[in-house]
Amino acid sequence: MGEPFKKIASSEDHMVWLTQPKELEELLKRREVAFEVAQGKLNDSGGKIETAIQTAEAFGRGIFAEFINNNADYPTMNTWLTPVVEHVLNPLGTGAIFTSITEQEATSRIFRCSLHENARDPHMASLFTYGFLRGLLLSAFPQGELLMKSSMAHGSPTLDFTFKTRSNSTERGERERVKQLHYHHGNQKNKEK
Repeated sequence: MGEPFKKIASSEDHMVWLTQPKELEELLKRREVAFEVAQGKLNDSGGKIETAIQTAEAFGRGIFAEFINNNADYPTMNTWLTPVVEHVLNPLGTGAIFTSITEQEATSRIFRCSLHENARDPHMASLFTYGFLRGLLLSAFPQGELLMKSSMAHGSPTLDFTFKTRSNSTERGERERVKQLHYHHGNQKNKEK
């Protein structure tokens, strides 16, 4: 697929990489099916966000096993992130800027995600994207965590994440925090109807 990243700026302590999106129809369809399954499970469970996150994480783990070398050693964030961008994010047409990639973490700002563009429910699209990316990350770094800094479901024009290879006790609570944020948003949305 070529270079997955394009370096667009750098200084002594700061680098910025831009992904090079190239959509692949088959992968887009598979994500759409997984999204619809997660959305159906959320509706069938009476709004239990846990079921939607589990479905999204399972999709991420499956994509990792199929498109990323599941048997390879990923000792650093960069050795994991490069194939993830090349074989998953770019084929999904995901536009992202990574403002730092170290051995232990990467900070990203996703500014284009076709799932969010096509979904009528940005709340569910953000929840699915979080679970999907978390499943990808934990496939390589079981002690890691995905921190959600902003969500399109809460009015932000971007999704901001920090990917970590190892998490501390506070960061391990991120999944519950994300569930609570989306739970409160979903309840508020239902009250407005």
